[in-house]
Amino acid sequence: MGIKGKEADGQTRNDAIRALAESGVQVEPGISHVSRRDFLKVVGAFAGTAAAAGALGGCSPAANTGAAAASDDAAGKATGGATEVAERKGAVALDIDEANKTYLPLNTEYATPVMPAPEQTAYTCDVLVIGGGLAGTNAAVAAAQAGKNVILVDKSYPGYSGLSAWPSCTAYWDPDKDIDLETWRDYHKVKSVYFSDLDWEELWARESKGAFDRLKEWGWIEEHDRAVDAEGGAYYQDGLVFHDDRWGYHQANLAHDRHRVLAKILEDNGVTILDHVMIADVIEADGRAAGAVGLHYRSSTPLTIAAKAVCMCTGSGCVKPAGYPLGGDTFDGLWMGYQHGLPITGMEFEDFHQTSSYAPGNIQVNCGFQYSENIWPTGGTVASAEFKAPELIFEGREATYEYGFYRGDWSKVEITEAASQSVAHAGGDESDPRIGKWTSPSPVGDCFGAAPGMPMHCIAGVWCGVDDKEGFTGIPGLWVAGDGTHAANMSGPNYGHERGSMSSFVSIVGDIVGNAAAKYIDDEGVAETALPADQVQEVTDRMMAPQTRERGYEPMWVRNVLFGIIAPGWITVAKSEDSLSSALSDVKRLQGIASGNMIAENGHDLRLCMEVEHQLLAMEMKLKAGLARKESRGLHYRTDYPFKDDANFLHFITYTKGEDGAMVEGQVEEPDEWKGDLSLSYTERYPVLVTPEEMLTYGTEEQKKNLTHYNGVETVVGGGQNEDYGKK
Repeated sequence: MGIKGKEADGQTRNDAIRALAESGVQVEPGISHVSRRDFLKVVGAFAGTAAAAGALGGCSPAANTGAAAASDDAAGKATGGATEVAERKGAVALDIDEANKTYLPLNTEYATPVMPAPEQTAYTCDVLVIGGGLAGTNAAVAAAQAGKNVILVDKSYPGYSGLSAWPSCTAYWDPDKDIDLETWRDYHKVKSVYFSDLDWEELWARESKGAFDRLKEWGWIEEHDRAVDAEGGAYYQDGLVFHDDRWGYHQANLAHDRHRVLAKILEDNGVTILDHVMIADVIEADGRAAGAVGLHYRSSTPLTIAAKAVCMCTGSGCVKPAGYPLGGDTFDGLWMGYQHGLPITGMEFEDFHQTSSYAPGNIQVNCGFQYSENIWPTGGTVASAEFKAPELIFEGREATYEYGFYRGDWSKVEITEAASQSVAHAGGDESDPRIGKWTSPSPVGDCFGAAPGMPMHCIAGVWCGVDDKEGFTGIPGLWVAGDGTHAANMSGPNYGHERGSMSSFVSIVGDIVGNAAAKYIDDEGVAETALPADQVQEVTDRMMAPQTRERGYEPMWVRNVLFGIIAPGWITVAKSEDSLSSALSDVKRLQGIASGNMIAENGHDLRLCMEVEHQLLAMEMKLKAGLARKESRGLHYRTDYPFKDDANFLHFITYTKGEDGAMVEGQVEEPDEWKGDLSLSYTERYPVLVTPEEMLTYGTEEQKKNLTHYNGVETVVGGGQNEDYGKK
């Protein structure tokens, strides 16, 4: 899986490899065994950026223990010389000025450096944990502390892959300083637009302080100077990438690098880590989950792991990052759950992150320093039943794709100081550490849809039922936890009122499923079972098939076509029957030619082929769910159904694989308590007006005047059967 000269990305890649060799990095003839970070830095893909360094820190081909630190130090020393040599030799052969170089788009992936096949390819354990983020780490540690032999498999390296590398705050509820739980439940009814699991909300409230304390004890939460606080402006100038020294700040704070924490905690608890392994599928035997088949993609080597119980903590997904760093999140657990007959829900609700029209696809613009700064304590934002917490609002977002963007102003920066600080701290209680999110200012994003295809946090994934509070899938020995894999629906289809809660929530559920898996093994007396040879062979053949096909489709081409279908604002921002139906037809057409017909040259490509299959399935579900929900609720906005329809849509939409292989749509009604008082008027139930049509119908004259600025009309446009419902 190295970078072969004949397959390199033109003269740029070859020159970069030669530059690495001249800078002292060992390069073998024909194939480079350089670390991915060294390669990226010398070609200028992320030159001088701190967040990229953190994201790739665990991807060195060296041994697990201490590899990240050694790689960081070496990269820091070699960066200047290697980059200068590369640029002098034309490695970045583009006529651009220094200020704009950082904003060059990266339209593909650089191959992961090749490694020899591992000596061991068959493993056994008590508990297999798939995914090394916060959910997976908590699950593995809980099972290990319960006395079980645990293997954790990660597609990259724990702490660096998935979303766990990127939080910038975490929240908890304090029973001594915050409102009572009854008021808390009432608050979440309103702020989640009557669509959150109130029992998970209450469980989070009760357990979140313990999760916060655990993460702090691990060292994942600690305090150090922000970049903007550095003496003399050493790192922070004005929030703009090409003026600031993100790499210097990252290097100066390696001792505080939280990305290294999770692997150390796992090792300290005796958990075996299998890194750079992608699980192709879970295996069932004797009516229970019995392990999995995976791919060590750096060496194109299949692996098997026999287990007495399995915890899937595989993360969320998007079709391609566009300003938000989650390229490795590809709906893996969702795909596996669906193949095993489990229901999937929540796909219609959109992720809320923004990117920028002036530098789309560049994570540095939108993430700034914050992902190598502190994890800020937040929470306790509710003072009374007035429920004055912030909420994400769609006002104006539809204008960005329908009427264009304002001219980019590079001097605008976003200040998040004190966002979501606790009521207690705001009231003068300095003993409360929840001071709010307080990151160095970064450039303002102006475009909704930084993670196209990604659902709202924790609302989508495998559906375990309204009564489940354990992440149990219904398949003996199989649990799910974490954002995008477990559809806990904790915060509902909004997120502004829950800032910081996801990191603590997935930690809570991870701990729950790890303990549940250990208890299941003991209570059921589960014995070690060999994986059925026929199932192992079937999964292995499917996984390796792209390397043997004579012709087919490159997975990156398929993914880029899928990205083009899903990314537009008429799919992710303001949807309609026409736009969703058209996109669904395109996705089905793409599936018809590409699914099961992709080709691979190496293990890196094999991983991509599996990931793209997962993305295709997830986007089919997403578009079908968007069509099925003929209303606007939370971060799901239908221009043809712009009002909330409580009479017809207070239910979950699910998708299950039928016996004939067809996708079956279902509905699960919400419990009555979660629905609130249905006798209230529209504006009494929904005091915060969200869609433009709601504001034009129920808003103040000032709101209507402001909306005229966006769409040039003062009457509701669009229509649909549910327009009349909204006016009742």
